[in-house]
Amino acid sequence: MKRSASKNAQPTTRSHLFQSRGWSLRWKFPLLLAVLLLFTVGVLSTLVLIGIQSNQKNQIENTLKRQSEIVGLTIRQEYLASNPSDPKSFMKLRATELAGQLGISSNMRIVLYDAKGQLVGDSLPLAPQAHVEQALAYALKGQIAYITAGSSVIYLSPIQGPNGLLGVAQLHLSIAEQQAFYQDIVHLLLWIGLSVLMISFIVGWLYIRKQTTDIERLTQETISIAQGQYPVAQTTLFTRKDELGQLGEGIVQMGHMIAQSMNDLENEKQQLEQAVTKLTALEQLQKAFIGNISHELKTPVTSIQAYADLLRMYGDDPSLVQEASESIAKETKRLIELIEDSIRLSLLEKYDFELQLHTVQLDALLQDVAERTRGKASTSGIDLQVQTVSVNMITDPKHLMHILLNLLDNAVKYNDRKHGWIQLSNMLDDHKTIIRIANSGAIIPEDQWDNVFEPYATLSSDRARTGSGTGLGLPLARRLAERLQGQLYIKQSNPSGTVFILELPL
Repeated sequence: MKRSASKNAQPTTRSHLFQSRGWSLRWKFPLLLAVLLLFTVGVLSTLVLIGIQSNQKNQIENTLKRQSEIVGLTIRQEYLASNPSDPKSFMKLRATELAGQLGISSNMRIVLYDAKGQLVGDSLPLAPQAHVEQALAYALKGQIAYITAGSSVIYLSPIQGPNGLLGVAQLHLSIAEQQAFYQDIVHLLLWIGLSVLMISFIVGWLYIRKQTTDIERLTQETISIAQGQYPVAQTTLFTRKDELGQLGEGIVQMGHMIAQSMNDLENEKQQLEQAVTKLTALEQLQKAFIGNISHELKTPVTSIQAYADLLRMYGDDPSLVQEASESIAKETKRLIELIEDSIRLSLLEKYDFELQLHTVQLDALLQDVAERTRGKASTSGIDLQVQTVSVNMITDPKHLMHILLNLLDNAVKYNDRKHGWIQLSNMLDDHKTIIRIANSGAIIPEDQWDNVFEPYATLSSDRARTGSGTGLGLPLARRLAERLQGQLYIKQSNPSGTVFILELPL
């Protein structure tokens, strides 16, 4: 596969991590498969053997129970047929005979005990006696007991008569055949398990070897990419339709994407350098803002101090007192407005206050704003015209009121034409309402339309000082409009008038 080396790529010093060798996957997977197969075969074999053992046990118990019932029934019938006398005498006289008959009919060794636990009959009297004292004690109490001794099961069952216990029957059953069958099954399962294990391991090793070969190719490809050698041609590592084939295609695509990302990072680096330059310029603007606001705060304070000094020196001059009082009040008002606007703007930019949303009748709110401004406009000889459309919208009425009052206040403050005018209107457009504030004030150059909404650029302008403005009203109004999911901008400013547009969602 053809490759290209990125000009920004450096040979990685950690590629040896990819080449560290431990247990290879071609051995890990077959060993894991072998362990799983061994576990599975072992569990299945164990369950099969447990099932066989349980089945054999049930068969033996059923056989012995059935034979013990036959023995008990036979002895009880013989006892009743012999004109019942003393059970002990009956067992002593007839036990040997009955044991022989029952041993022949059942093909088992039958041993009979009387009610005292004394051996009174044995179908194989010459055979060695088993030690069954503990089991015999249980049987004499009316309980069934059995023990396993080598290849035999010894079963002891009480024989009940009409008036109580007649004795105990001891049955011997050979289980050599069952034990041999069980051992044959164990050997068979062992051979089957080993055969399956070996065959599965060989087949698994061959299959995994093919998979790990392809995985190693993928590993080498990732090492090459890590070293900065990216594939050029749009080819695949191998022709597979499974997950490894998809992974190979993904690695090739990743190589192309990394190469593209390196180029993009270089471009972003250049953009970041430009952003740093802009941030430096912004920092200068911030410094200018601090200087300007310091100057703006100093100007009214200096004026107030000057008039205070005049009052202290010439306090007996009525005309001076009147002039000084009006000027101090005016400068104090301007100082308060400047501080309040600065605080509002700073808080709005730093904190995300929760909006107090309510359903607002917009036409009524516009009429209210107009009435609040009408007195100031009339004093300045300005004609305030209002034309509204009935609209209900969900918004924060306090924020909206502040925006509109600020815009109308500016329209009055900077309206320097004789017989000036202000027009306030609204209209519906799709899913938003548009509020239009037009006035006959001074023309704002088009290249300054965005700057008037920036506190850093407008605060020091001459226009901000005209009419004792703070220069922060429009920036604050735009921030509030953005909080309301709207926008505030200048649509036009020419000799026919200046138009501000406030767009808000319904």
